[in-house]
Amino acid sequence: MASESSSNAERAGEILVHLGNAGVDGMSLQALALALGDAKSATRRALVALSKRGFVEPAARYGHYRLGPAIFGLANRTTSVTELVRRYRPAVTEVAAITQQSSYLMVRAGFDAICVDMHEGTAFVQTLTGGIGGRVPLGIGPGTVSILTLLDDPLALSILDHNAPRFGQYNRADMAKVTRELDRARALGFSYDIGETYPDAGGVAVPIVSSRGNTAAAVSIAIPASLLTQKRAEEIAGVIRAAIGKCAPA
Repeated sequence: MASESSSNAERAGEILVHLGNAGVDGMSLQALALALGDAKSATRRALVALSKRGFVEPAARYGHYRLGPAIFGLANRTTSVTELVRRYRPAVTEVAAITQQSSYLMVRAGFDAICVDMHEGTAFVQTLTGGIGGRVPLGIGPGTVSILTLLDDPLALSILDHNAPRFGQYNRADMAKVTRELDRARALGFSYDIGETYPDAGGVAVPIVSSRGNTAAAVSIAIPASLLTQKRAEEIAGVIRAAIGKCAPA
Protein backbone atom coordinates (compact mmCIF):
# COMPACT_ATOMS: atom_id res chain seq x y z
CA MET A 1 0.00 0.00 0.00
CA ALA A 2 2.80 2.43 0.89
CA SER A 3 4.51 1.73 -2.43
CA GLU A 4 1.27 2.30 -4.35
CA SER A 5 0.62 5.57 -2.50
CA SER A 6 4.13 6.74 -3.32
CA SER A 7 3.62 5.93 -7.01
CA ASN A 8 0.32 7.81 -7.07
CA ALA A 9 1.89 10.87 -5.45
CA GLU A 10 4.81 10.82 -7.89
CA ARG A 11 2.42 10.46 -10.82
CA ALA A 12 0.36 13.44 -9.62
CA GLY A 13 3.50 15.52 -9.16
CA GLU A 14 4.73 14.70 -12.66
CA ILE A 15 1.33 15.58 -14.14
CA LEU A 16 1.40 19.01 -12.50
CA VAL A 17 4.92 19.66 -13.79
CA HIS A 18 4.00 18.66 -17.36
CA LEU A 19 0.79 20.70 -17.34
CA GLY A 20 2.69 23.67 -15.95
CA ASN A 21 5.09 23.47 -18.89
CA ALA A 22 2.23 23.06 -21.35
CA GLY A 23 0.59 26.39 -20.47
CA VAL A 24 -3.03 27.35 -21.12
CA ASP A 25 -3.44 24.95 -24.06
CA GLY A 26 -2.79 22.01 -21.76
CA MET A 27 -2.11 18.42 -22.79
CA SER A 28 -4.22 15.50 -23.89
CA LEU A 29 -4.62 12.37 -21.79
CA GLN A 30 -2.66 10.40 -24.38
CA ALA A 31 0.21 12.93 -24.43
CA LEU A 32 0.35 12.97 -20.64
CA ALA A 33 0.41 9.18 -20.40
CA LEU A 34 3.18 9.08 -22.99
CA ALA A 35 5.22 11.72 -21.17
CA LEU A 36 4.81 9.81 -17.90
CA GLY A 37 5.52 6.45 -19.48
CA ASP A 38 2.34 5.27 -17.79
CA ALA A 39 -0.94 3.62 -18.70
CA LYS A 40 -3.79 5.91 -19.79
CA SER A 41 -6.07 4.41 -17.13
CA ALA A 42 -3.65 5.28 -14.31
CA THR A 43 -3.10 8.77 -15.73
CA ARG A 44 -6.85 9.32 -15.99
CA ARG A 45 -7.38 8.32 -12.35
CA ALA A 46 -4.72 10.79 -11.25
CA LEU A 47 -6.30 13.56 -13.35
CA VAL A 48 -9.71 12.88 -11.80
CA ALA A 49 -8.24 13.03 -8.30
CA LEU A 50 -6.43 16.31 -9.05
CA SER A 51 -9.57 17.76 -10.63
CA LYS A 52 -11.61 17.16 -7.48
CA ARG A 53 -9.38 19.64 -5.62
CA GLY A 54 -9.19 22.13 -8.47
CA PHE A 55 -5.54 21.48 -9.30
CA VAL A 56 -6.44 20.40 -12.83
CA GLU A 57 -9.28 21.46 -15.13
CA PRO A 58 -10.39 20.81 -18.73
CA ALA A 59 -8.68 23.03 -21.30
CA ALA A 60 -10.47 24.72 -24.19
CA ARG A 61 -9.49 21.96 -26.58
CA TYR A 62 -11.59 18.84 -26.09
CA GLY A 63 -9.82 16.08 -24.21
CA HIS A 64 -7.05 18.35 -22.98
CA TYR A 65 -6.22 19.34 -19.41
CA ARG A 66 -4.45 22.31 -17.85
CA LEU A 67 -3.59 23.56 -14.38
CA GLY A 68 -6.61 24.62 -12.36
CA PRO A 69 -7.33 27.63 -10.15
CA ALA A 70 -6.28 25.87 -6.94
CA ILE A 71 -2.67 26.11 -8.15
CA PHE A 72 -3.02 29.91 -8.31
CA GLY A 73 -4.49 29.98 -4.84
CA LEU A 74 -1.65 28.00 -3.33
CA ALA A 75 1.00 29.96 -5.22
CA ASN A 76 -0.27 33.21 -3.76
CA ARG A 77 -0.26 32.10 -0.16
CA THR A 78 2.55 33.43 2.00
CA THR A 79 5.33 30.82 1.97
CA SER A 80 9.06 30.65 2.56
CA VAL A 81 9.58 31.26 -1.16
CA THR A 82 7.31 34.30 -1.07
CA GLU A 83 9.45 35.70 1.71
CA LEU A 84 12.64 34.82 -0.18
CA VAL A 85 11.41 36.71 -3.25
CA ARG A 86 10.45 39.74 -1.16
CA ARG A 87 13.80 39.75 0.60
CA TYR A 88 16.02 39.38 -2.46
CA ARG A 89 14.04 41.23 -5.13
CA PRO A 90 16.12 44.40 -4.50
CA ALA A 91 19.26 42.38 -5.25
CA VAL A 92 17.80 40.95 -8.46
CA THR A 93 16.78 44.46 -9.57
CA GLU A 94 20.13 46.01 -8.67
CA VAL A 95 22.13 43.36 -10.49
CA ALA A 96 20.07 43.88 -13.64
CA ALA A 97 20.48 47.66 -13.41
CA ILE A 98 24.28 47.51 -12.98
CA THR A 99 25.01 44.80 -15.54
CA GLN A 100 22.22 45.72 -17.98
CA GLN A 101 21.55 41.98 -18.25
CA SER A 102 18.54 39.94 -17.15
CA SER A 103 18.89 38.65 -13.60
CA TYR A 104 17.19 35.75 -11.88
CA LEU A 105 16.43 34.35 -8.44
CA MET A 106 16.73 30.56 -8.54
CA VAL A 107 15.53 28.21 -5.79
CA ARG A 108 16.02 24.49 -5.34
CA ALA A 109 12.90 22.38 -5.91
CA GLY A 110 13.76 18.74 -5.36
CA PHE A 111 16.06 17.60 -8.18
CA ASP A 112 15.48 20.84 -10.09
CA ALA A 113 15.85 24.57 -9.64
CA ILE A 114 12.99 26.97 -10.39
CA CYS A 115 13.15 30.63 -11.34
CA VAL A 116 10.97 32.46 -8.81
CA ASP A 117 11.84 36.07 -9.73
CA MET A 118 13.56 37.96 -12.52
CA HIS A 119 14.31 41.43 -13.85
CA GLU A 120 14.80 41.86 -17.58
CA GLY A 121 17.92 43.46 -19.05
CA THR A 122 18.53 45.09 -22.41
CA ALA A 123 20.02 42.13 -24.31
CA PHE A 124 18.17 39.05 -25.52
CA VAL A 125 19.93 35.90 -24.36
CA GLN A 126 18.67 32.33 -24.61
CA THR A 127 18.02 31.10 -21.08
CA LEU A 128 17.49 27.74 -19.49
CA THR A 129 14.32 28.59 -17.59
CA GLY A 130 12.64 31.00 -19.98
CA GLY A 131 11.58 33.17 -17.04
CA ILE A 132 9.61 32.89 -13.82
CA GLY A 133 8.26 29.41 -13.24
CA GLY A 134 10.77 27.74 -15.53
CA ARG A 135 12.71 24.81 -14.15
CA VAL A 136 16.03 23.17 -14.99
CA PRO A 137 17.82 20.10 -13.60
CA LEU A 138 20.29 20.81 -10.82
CA GLY A 139 23.74 20.66 -12.38
CA ILE A 140 22.86 22.52 -15.58
CA GLY A 141 23.68 26.22 -15.74
CA PRO A 142 25.44 28.57 -13.30
CA GLY A 143 22.38 29.14 -11.09
CA THR A 144 21.81 25.47 -10.36
CA VAL A 145 25.52 24.74 -9.93
CA SER A 146 25.74 27.55 -7.36
CA ILE A 147 22.78 26.04 -5.53
CA LEU A 148 24.55 22.68 -5.43
CA THR A 149 27.52 24.26 -3.65
CA LEU A 150 25.22 24.92 -0.70
CA LEU A 151 24.42 21.21 -0.27
CA ASP A 152 26.56 18.64 1.50
CA ASP A 153 28.56 16.29 -0.73
CA PRO A 154 26.43 13.13 -0.33
CA LEU A 155 23.21 14.99 -1.13
CA ALA A 156 24.73 16.83 -4.10
CA LEU A 157 26.13 13.59 -5.49
CA SER A 158 22.80 11.77 -5.14
CA ILE A 159 21.07 14.60 -7.01
CA LEU A 160 23.63 14.51 -9.81
CA ASP A 161 23.31 10.72 -10.08
CA HIS A 162 19.55 11.08 -10.39
CA ASN A 163 19.79 13.88 -12.98
CA ALA A 164 22.64 12.39 -15.04
CA PRO A 165 20.32 10.88 -17.72
CA ARG A 166 18.91 14.38 -18.34
CA PHE A 167 22.24 16.17 -18.83
CA GLY A 168 22.68 15.10 -22.45
CA GLN A 169 19.78 17.33 -23.51
CA TYR A 170 21.95 20.37 -22.78
CA ASN A 171 24.70 20.54 -25.38
CA ARG A 172 25.58 16.90 -24.66
CA ALA A 173 26.64 17.63 -21.10
CA ASP A 174 27.65 14.67 -18.97
CA MET A 175 28.45 13.82 -15.37
CA ALA A 176 32.15 14.61 -15.79
CA LYS A 177 31.45 18.10 -17.15
CA VAL A 178 28.91 18.90 -14.43
CA THR A 179 31.25 17.65 -11.70
CA ARG A 180 34.08 19.83 -13.01
CA GLU A 181 31.82 22.88 -12.97
CA LEU A 182 30.68 22.10 -9.43
CA ASP A 183 34.27 21.71 -8.22
CA ARG A 184 35.19 25.02 -9.87
CA ALA A 185 32.21 26.79 -8.30
CA ARG A 186 33.11 25.48 -4.85
CA ALA A 187 36.66 26.75 -5.27
CA LEU A 188 35.68 30.19 -6.61
CA GLY A 189 32.54 30.84 -4.57
CA PHE A 190 30.54 31.48 -7.74
CA SER A 191 29.67 29.72 -10.99
CA TYR A 192 29.95 30.86 -14.59
CA ASP A 193 29.24 29.53 -18.07
CA ILE A 194 30.73 30.91 -21.29
CA GLY A 195 28.87 29.27 -24.14
CA GLU A 196 28.99 25.83 -22.52
CA THR A 197 25.25 25.21 -22.38
CA TYR A 198 24.15 27.38 -25.31
CA PRO A 199 26.88 28.47 -27.77
CA ASP A 200 25.96 32.17 -27.77
CA ALA A 201 24.88 32.47 -24.14
CA GLY A 202 26.74 32.86 -20.89
CA GLY A 203 25.88 33.30 -17.25
CA VAL A 204 27.21 34.04 -13.78
CA ALA A 205 25.65 33.06 -10.45
CA VAL A 206 26.35 33.48 -6.75
CA PRO A 207 24.74 31.29 -4.06
CA ILE A 208 22.63 32.82 -1.31
CA VAL A 209 23.86 31.54 2.03
CA SER A 210 20.88 31.31 4.37
CA SER A 211 21.47 32.04 8.03
CA ARG A 212 19.19 29.10 8.82
CA GLY A 213 20.42 26.88 6.02
CA ASN A 214 16.89 25.92 5.05
CA THR A 215 16.63 27.32 1.50
CA ALA A 216 19.11 26.69 -1.30
CA ALA A 217 18.99 29.64 -3.70
CA ALA A 218 21.16 31.75 -6.00
CA VAL A 219 21.09 35.01 -7.95
CA SER A 220 22.27 34.74 -11.55
CA ILE A 221 22.45 36.70 -14.77
CA ALA A 222 22.25 35.72 -18.43
CA ILE A 223 24.72 37.50 -20.71
CA PRO A 224 25.87 37.08 -24.32
CA ALA A 225 28.88 34.76 -24.34
CA SER A 226 30.77 37.30 -26.46
CA LEU A 227 30.68 39.74 -23.53
CA LEU A 228 31.94 37.29 -20.93
CA THR A 229 35.45 36.26 -19.91
CA GLN A 230 36.63 34.68 -16.68
CA LYS A 231 37.82 38.08 -15.46
CA ARG A 232 34.47 39.67 -16.31
CA ALA A 233 32.68 36.76 -14.60
CA GLU A 234 34.66 37.50 -11.43
CA GLU A 235 33.65 41.17 -11.63
CA ILE A 236 29.98 40.31 -12.14
CA ALA A 237 30.12 37.82 -9.27
CA GLY A 238 31.36 40.67 -7.09
CA VAL A 239 28.39 42.81 -8.15
CA ILE A 240 25.95 40.01 -7.37
CA ARG A 241 27.59 39.22 -4.04
CA ALA A 242 27.47 42.87 -2.98
CA ALA A 243 23.79 43.15 -3.94
CA ILE A 244 22.93 40.00 -2.00
CA GLY A 245 24.87 41.33 0.98
CA LYS A 246 22.63 44.39 1.19
CA CYS A 247 19.62 42.16 1.84
CA ALA A 248 18.86 40.85 5.31
CA PRO A 249 19.86 37.16 5.56
CA ALA A 250 17.05 34.69 4.96
